[in-house]
Amino acid sequence: MDKNKGKKKRPNPGAPTRQSKAIPTTAPTKVEQAYEPWKPGVLLWLHLGIITVVLLILRISLIDLPLERDESAYAYLGKRAIEGLAPYRDFYEMKPPLLFYGYGLLDLIFGYSHAGLRWGAWFLTCLMCGAIYLIGRSFFGPKYGLVAALVLALFSANPYTSMVFAESELLVMALALYGIWFLCRLLQEKEHPKQEHWWLMGAGLLIGSSVMVKQSAVFFLGFAAVALILLAEGDNLRARLGKLIQRGLWFSVGAVIPVLLCLGIILGFGVWEEFAFWNLEYPNLYTQNTNEGAGFDLLKVNFESLTQRQLLLWILSGLGLLAIVLKGLNKKMSIALVALVLFSFLTLVPGRRYYLHYWIQFLPAVALLFAHLFFQLEKSGERLNLSIARNLSFPLAALFLLVGVALSSAHWLKTDSNTLMREMFGGNPFVEDQLMARMIESQIQPNETVAVMGSEPQIYVYLNRKAPSRHFYTAFLSRPHRFTKIWHEEALEGLKTQKPDYVVFNIVSMSWMLRPDSDQGFYQNSYSWVIENYNPIAWADYVDYYNPTIVTDAAASTYKPQSGSYVMLLKKK
Repeated sequence: MDKNKGKKKRPNPGAPTRQSKAIPTTAPTKVEQAYEPWKPGVLLWLHLGIITVVLLILRISLIDLPLERDESAYAYLGKRAIEGLAPYRDFYEMKPPLLFYGYGLLDLIFGYSHAGLRWGAWFLTCLMCGAIYLIGRSFFGPKYGLVAALVLALFSANPYTSMVFAESELLVMALALYGIWFLCRLLQEKEHPKQEHWWLMGAGLLIGSSVMVKQSAVFFLGFAAVALILLAEGDNLRARLGKLIQRGLWFSVGAVIPVLLCLGIILGFGVWEEFAFWNLEYPNLYTQNTNEGAGFDLLKVNFESLTQRQLLLWILSGLGLLAIVLKGLNKKMSIALVALVLFSFLTLVPGRRYYLHYWIQFLPAVALLFAHLFFQLEKSGERLNLSIARNLSFPLAALFLLVGVALSSAHWLKTDSNTLMREMFGGNPFVEDQLMARMIESQIQPNETVAVMGSEPQIYVYLNRKAPSRHFYTAFLSRPHRFTKIWHEEALEGLKTQKPDYVVFNIVSMSWMLRPDSDQGFYQNSYSWVIENYNPIAWADYVDYYNPTIVTDAAASTYKPQSGSYVMLLKKK
């Protein structure tokens, strides 16, 4: 604003006035511009650099956490995919094909290893934080975009959010968030750019690809629908409808590309029936025993774990949702923000399990709400001419972020990976599986093989070995379906035919995921065959889950387990 407004020179009333002819000049006119300490491009890269450095500092101490079950399964499937094996026939999972090839690409870039998965997870989180910065920038401007990205980075340093693990939801969001940003950028523009159709196609391509990684991402298409409606402006209903159809078609062209790609993969390998089973039939079997009461209990327990030491950030984010009534955003962007929060939350609902890693799909929206609260505080200060609110809103957001860092320090400054892993996954043998893998690695020969009885594919990843059959994840063999008997015979035959040199047998309920209606045929028959043909060389006995009894060397051959839950490492007789 011109500081001299209202103080313009007035002519002397006593001086005679005379008209003078204007003299043309070629001198350039000096136009005063507002001072900008940073050019937009420089500010963008500065903020992205800050986000990257902060994320590295918060996550570096968590890089050595042992592998967990799901991330290892996806890495194993990715390895099989890039080897050219047929999805759903030579290997399988109940997710669309882009999951396999996405993880195959991560295996190629970061390595098929423990470190590769950890750095891959960090990279995907970095992409998510970058996307949420760009989305926040579209909603609130650069500085509150930075706040949103730093909140998400801080969330990721809480191991209970599962963002330190290479979960499939990280890949989903690394794709979907950039598609969402494309749409938010179009909503932000006062005049739609000439390249609008490319932005729409890109949004469709990215969000459609996320759905082809995990089915729950389909809810982000709901946000896209809202955004397209908001973009359909016009003087009358017919004009708005025409623009909606036009823009919807461009978006759909992009969204259908990954679907056609996956269809080509399925038809190319001739695995349509297998695909239909794993993506349509089996998911119903997986979720059918979760009732509303059990679902609510899971929601409560997992939310408590998710928010521990970070509850303050969640409370402020909740206030950020309520702050939508303050009208600091225009109507269009307010509707878009509420839609993003709603459809992000709906990704948690299918199956009513609310597992911790599911929340990765909701955390970006929570981070945006945190930034929205302080953005609204600043805008309220501007409207009400309250300089204290206008000037302190951003420093206050930074202060709460620092408080969040301090409260969360027990996570990202942890001293013992194994203790933290046992606290998070009590009842799972993730620490001991790493120990068993190291024992095998110290003595296995290049031509020798390994079998893991139980759903612990991380051992195959640690050792870079292949399972005796396609049934590398035994929980799938425990659930009753029309292929159960056939698969039991196939898995047992693969074990007997290959006669692996080493076997890791998990007598752990969460590894086999047995239920009252489970067919335990393979579990029992494989145990009998292994005990007959192998000698134990190490034990991990869970007399105390936080301090299991480890027995190795000569003592292992005569050891008798003291609990009903243990892991055996055996070698062929």
